[in-house]
Amino acid sequence: MKLFFTKAERLQYLGFNDFCVMSLGLFPLAGLGNVLFGGSKPGMNVWESFSCYGIAFAFSLVFWITSRFVVLQMRKKYPLREETVLQTRILATSIILLIVVSTITLLGQPLVRMLDVNNLMPQPSIFYKIVMSYTLVIMVVAVYEGIYFFTKYKQSLLAQEKLAKENMQAQLSVLKQQMNPHFLFNSLNTLVNIIPEDSDKAALFTQRLAAVYRRILEYRHKELIPVTEELVALQDYIFLMQTRFEDKLVVEWCLSDETMQVLGARPQVQCEDKIARPIIPNHLLHHRIVPLSVQLLVENAIKHNVISTEFPLTIRITLGGNSITVSNKHQPRERKLSSTGWGHENLRERYKLITDQKIRIKQTKEDYSVSLPVLSPELVAMRATA
Repeated sequence: MKLFFTKAERLQYLGFNDFCVMSLGLFPLAGLGNVLFGGSKPGMNVWESFSCYGIAFAFSLVFWITSRFVVLQMRKKYPLREETVLQTRILATSIILLIVVSTITLLGQPLVRMLDVNNLMPQPSIFYKIVMSYTLVIMVVAVYEGIYFFTKYKQSLLAQEKLAKENMQAQLSVLKQQMNPHFLFNSLNTLVNIIPEDSDKAALFTQRLAAVYRRILEYRHKELIPVTEELVALQDYIFLMQTRFEDKLVVEWCLSDETMQVLGARPQVQCEDKIARPIIPNHLLHHRIVPLSVQLLVENAIKHNVISTEFPLTIRITLGGNSITVSNKHQPRERKLSSTGWGHENLRERYKLITDQKIRIKQTKEDYSVSLPVLSPELVAMRATA
């Protein structure tokens, strides 16, 4: 069991460096204890008053150090802040402190009698001493809890503000990319080409193009959206791209080996290409993801790789147990296009503010893949109560 904590650990588990609070708070706490235990009777001279206050100060110091130690150990053991763990930590801390206070009070009685040779301090019942000492300890712990939660509340506000800023910048980057003259020109040119051939398909193309822009505006203030919404939005974008590139762009919807085992599916149905809708496993129906993150990975794959009749591009979207992976054959363009400011670093920052789970990027000479974490309802609820 660790007895001493560094400054970084005190800041982590207490929310502040408490040495100044201890230095200033011990004196009034000892004074209050001195009054409660009868050490400030009228008629005492200076030496007698000082002796009684010294005994109260010594006990206050011992109680403070031990209660602080218990708080630090319990915070370290139960670092999570969801409601159930919080209740467990507070209840366990209260019980342990009651045992510690009772033990110190009982063991300290002979010492008090030895120091108080003139019988200046009255000797109330042991029950009274335990109750009063425990009350003072709970007051100290309440101060620690109050400062801790206030500090965490401020950190949470700063994190939410930073996340909102990151999301706004991300959505602005998406909007800039979609408003790029090349994207508009290619989309409108595709629309012009299909109007004479298939008016129904042209109408559908227009509707889905509008849906792409509408969702960008809808999601600009959201931190997380359901995986199902993300995949529906992605299908609109894929429809536009496949209408434009035709057979030169293939999108495969796949299930990971882990998901296949959960579903008990046959290996031959692991991947389906050119289907209207992906097969979404039941366990992902209530999971959430950063908005438009999968779509942006698909956009990057299309933007930075050659797509031609000779070199068609296949993008594989794999739905895993707790992630979605976008992978493609690595066939980079000879002339790199200018970046719009959107990239993996932005995605990393957005995920960093939401969860400890990280984006995984894997690149070889042949393939390139990015895996995005998806958050389960339990993780979302945990974050909401943090």
